[in-house]
Amino acid sequence: DDATKHGSSTSSAPSSSTCKTIYEVGPTAVGYWVCTPGSFSVSSPRPTTECFHVLEGIFYLSNTADGTSQRCVAGDTVVLPKGWTGNWDIIETVKKLWVDV
Repeated sequence: DDATKHGSSTSSAPSSSTCKTIYEVGPTAVGYWVCTPGSFSVSSPRPTTECFHVLEGIFYLSNTADGTSQRCVAGDTVVLPKGWTGNWDIIETVKKLWVDV
């Protein structure tokens, strides 16, 4: 099950990650991101707010500030506020559409 995989995914970084910006005007950018299973930390606070919609995959986002963790799957919409830091634990390859403002 994905809970077992969640624990084991923390042992390595993703083998592949692709990010493409398809629109950028002023402080607003739109794009897509694909990332294979693995884990990584975001230790520098986000400079923008990101809203994204998950098209495929399963992953967990862990918030450094309060230690909470959220399971995310296809169909979910997530907001990472300006200043967010945390961890990504990707269980199944993720595809998402994102907007930074």
